[in-house]
Amino acid sequence: MLQIKPGLLVFLGASLGTLARALIDHLTAGTLGGISTATVIVNVVGAFLMGMLVTTWGMRRGLHPLWDRIKIFAGTGFLGAFTTYSAFALAVAQNIDQPTAFIVAAGTILAGVTGVWLGAVLAKKFAGEESAK
Repeated sequence: MLQIKPGLLVFLGASLGTLARALIDHLTAGTLGGISTATVIVNVVGAFLMGMLVTTWGMRRGLHPLWDRIKIFAGTGFLGAFTTYSAFALAVAQNIDQPTAFIVAAGTILAGVTGVWLGAVLAKKFAGEESAK
């Protein structure tokens, strides 16, 4: 079996995550409380996907050695590059004088935590449906 080094997996995943983020930046215009709509979208979607990934990995990691590689590629690489805490924090700091900036920031954090939880719940549900087959 071909063994790709973890660093290369992170690099490849991050390359794709960056491209996906750039596409969403290109397709999404506007701001919420001075915070880019694209930044909010990638962070909430990324949190949801991370919840699904980590939960699925936790349930399957001992079943096949590829699961560790998938987690490195998709979690550290793709989702690490796709999401952007630094851009989010900067936008909040630069727009803190706007009353809606704090509301959007708090809402984004709440939506991200909810996304992780929902992703974990769905991953467990899908795993239960697969084992029932």
